[in-house]
Amino acid sequence: MARTQEERKVETRGRLVAAASDLFAQHGIDAVSVDAVADAAERTSGAVYAHFGSKQGLLLAILDEWKQALVSVIGAQFEVANTAQDRLRAVWTNFGGSSEGHSTQRLLLDHELWLRASRDPEVATMLHARYVESREWLTKGFAQWMADGLIDPVVPPAALAGLFKAMITGMAMQRQVDPEAFGDDEAVAALAALIGVRVDSESGHLPTEAAKSPERPTSPKRAKSPERPTEHRRYYDAPGAVELASFKADVPIG
Repeated sequence: MARTQEERKVETRGRLVAAASDLFAQHGIDAVSVDAVADAAERTSGAVYAHFGSKQGLLLAILDEWKQALVSVIGAQFEVANTAQDRLRAVWTNFGGSSEGHSTQRLLLDHELWLRASRDPEVATMLHARYVESREWLTKGFAQWMADGLIDPVVPPAALAGLFKAMITGMAMQRQVDPEAFGDDEAVAALAALIGVRVDSESGHLPTEAAKSPERPTSPKRAKSPERPTEHRRYYDAPGAVELASFKADVPIG
């Protein structure tokens, strides 16, 4: 059966995105021309402009596609994860902990974006908007985790979102050049400590939700909960907070 024009457009777009992803990561954004992307995709440069308008438009399309892919993968893993540890591990593995090509490629493109943003105000504005979206998504998720009693951070959700993004990005960068610096378990434990998840002193594992029983000892800090500052507690019922089991939205952490 002959393909429709729409199907051919989808295929062309996919080929251009895949080719650009490989070339940008391998050689840098500035070193890759529109013609080079078109040749690698076995399409014309006119197809690049028709689908994306410019090389920067093509770069944004790559980021959007990766964003949706990460949301789908992490969201599916969250649905079957039973512990906070499993959820943090899913984030770490998909964002920065994997040595597979896709994760490395995305990190390299992030480096390229940071360099471009430091020199190009237009790119800086675009990247800032992407980071704002990411922080807003994380802020809602952390607010819900606080409301469910799974985490007890020392900073409010909005600040925690920025710190979490910075830590996981930094660890991913470190892993690329110094893979022996720490293991996946240490990375997950560091993220857990940052967001205030209690680590069991005997097993070294994060507690499951089932472990939140009346018999569970309360720390001195939790015993003083009635005196907790109102500016901290007000985040517990943050509007728009998402369900813990489906801590996912249209924007990933990356």
